[in-house]
Amino acid sequence: MTPTRDDDTRHHDLQYNPGFQAGRVQGNAMHRSSKYFLVLLAFTALAAPCAYTQDKNKDPRVVLELEKSPPANDSTAKEPAPADGSVRPTPLQPFGKACSAAGAPKDGYRNFDRPYSVNELFGAPIAVIIIRRLGPSQEKPDREELRKHIVAVLAAQTTEVSRYEDWEEPVPLGIVATIQFSDRTNGVLEESSGHVCFSDYAGTVWWLRIPIPTKAQP
Repeated sequence: MTPTRDDDTRHHDLQYNPGFQAGRVQGNAMHRSSKYFLVLLAFTALAAPCAYTQDKNKDPRVVLELEKSPPANDSTAKEPAPADGSVRPTPLQPFGKACSAAGAPKDGYRNFDRPYSVNELFGAPIAVIIIRRLGPSQEKPDREELRKHIVAVLAAQTTEVSRYEDWEEPVPLGIVATIQFSDRTNGVLEESSGHVCFSDYAGTVWWLRIPIPTKAQP
């Protein structure tokens, strides 16, 4: 079939019509912009887990802000010494008092299908750990050793936790600390001779035992 003059005219208009050419250029630009956006989105998705991993692996800042010991009870201070000259032992404060104040112990426990660190069990990134009290044997602490001890406690792993003190032996007071999460909400942490209790990000209190942290080698 021989092309007519009208067909040639329409073909000529499609090739040289300025409006048609502008539309094609605009369409190509939008297509390139869409591809660029998808590539940028892919790079962002890849970078996000890396940033989270770095925050997760970063040790929290440890601050020593010891509370003043409560004044001695006058009635106790004025008690006469024993007649036989022996020294009356000072009663030890119990472990877990701060945790019990955050949430009363109750029945229940959790078993995990893999080991979790204490840091992971908190359920949110920890920004600062403020140490409020220390045990009788830690009255003159070395700040760096104390920081390493706290980091070792957070790194300790377990496969089970309970909602109560799952042991019978008496445990004296040890480290009592305030946990400050990255959003500035607070929790609590106590540790004494491998006995640990803490309140997680949701406010639930957990109790567990870990291997006693040893001093890091220089």
